[in-house]
Amino acid sequence: MSIRIFILLMFPFSVLAQTQPLTMETAVQQALQQNKGLKSADASIDYYRKLVGTSAELPKTELSLQYGQTNSYVSNDNNYSVSQTIPFPSLFGARKQLNNAQVEKAVWLKASTKNELVYQVKQVYVQLLYLQEVRALIVHQDSLFTNFARSADLRYRTGESRMLEKTAAEGRLNEVRNSLRQNEADIKIYTARLQALLGTTTPVTISESVIPEANMLLSSDSVAVAANPQLQYLKQQINIAEKQQKVFKAAILPDITVGYFNQSFIGNPLNTSGSPLATNSNRFQGFQVGLALPLWMGPLKAKVRAEEKQQQAASLHYDNNVIQLQSQYEQAVQQFIKNRNSLEFYQRTSLPNVELLLKQSEKSYSSGDIGYAEYFLNLEHALAAQQGYLLARNDVKQAELYMAFLAGQP
Repeated sequence: MSIRIFILLMFPFSVLAQTQPLTMETAVQQALQQNKGLKSADASIDYYRKLVGTSAELPKTELSLQYGQTNSYVSNDNNYSVSQTIPFPSLFGARKQLNNAQVEKAVWLKASTKNELVYQVKQVYVQLLYLQEVRALIVHQDSLFTNFARSADLRYRTGESRMLEKTAAEGRLNEVRNSLRQNEADIKIYTARLQALLGTTTPVTISESVIPEANMLLSSDSVAVAANPQLQYLKQQINIAEKQQKVFKAAILPDITVGYFNQSFIGNPLNTSGSPLATNSNRFQGFQVGLALPLWMGPLKAKVRAEEKQQQAASLHYDNNVIQLQSQYEQAVQQFIKNRNSLEFYQRTSLPNVELLLKQSEKSYSSGDIGYAEYFLNLEHALAAQQGYLLARNDVKQAELYMAFLAGQP
């Protein structure tokens, strides 16, 4: 049995996972299922939901025993008592509102984490597509400059050109091959980033080969960023500060104390007549009710006032983030328009002439109609146009993804 067959039999699922290419959508879905940051957000939601059950928490019930000379010279009198302190009922409602607000905050934190995760996965995926297209262009450049170097070498050996032409051609070819090595390293870097975002240790590959066209409809900044989950999360912080203030206010109200006691009066009369005497089998019982009042209100009121400032700070933080997001979205819109205009320039003006320029220049150089300087300049012009076109397509798509992220549209 060959090693390959043995591996397929022993680890079929891991092998399939390594070789299954991912589309952008499947990459996003895998990230949503496996990313540890998103799982952490889920755990946080569950944590705060569990805390809702603590809203009606009571202090511990107090049980006590007194034994000895508690009522007379008899040394074996005893007293059993149980007491319970109950916070003022409005405190339970305030706690529940606060805990529910904490759950809502955790939900919006997950939504914000999800929005960020989807954006990062798509951003890295598109960057990989761009790098793959750049690699294809570099390979094409390698072919062109290899032919250029061969022609220059032949012309030099036949005495038709000088060493300068041969040196320039070989130098440019080495630069192209260095660019190819850098490109391969960048692909490995972004593949590792994608793998980390997907929350897997299994090597990943992508199935698409071309950057998708950008087709996002532009909208006003005030409308667009309103749905951003980060803003909803910050707005919930204001709500939490308000609920916390209500908890502190309710804590100022008196606590209610209820209790029960059962005791003996050994050696004491049962009644005012003086007889008969109480024994160990006679039990006397009763109830007690009381209020626990705060004697020093200053610290409790200070908590309420402090929470007012916390609510004010949260509100200002929210307002500042609204302004910043609106500004970022407006900048992203302008960046999108600028990149789209650049892309249209390459599509309508620059690219149509590139292939013709490359073919005519190569033919003219081979026939000796133009020198190496003109041929070299034409090659650089054509290749710069192709590189600019690929970069413009990537920039437009990346700008679209960033706008969707700011608008909370994963």
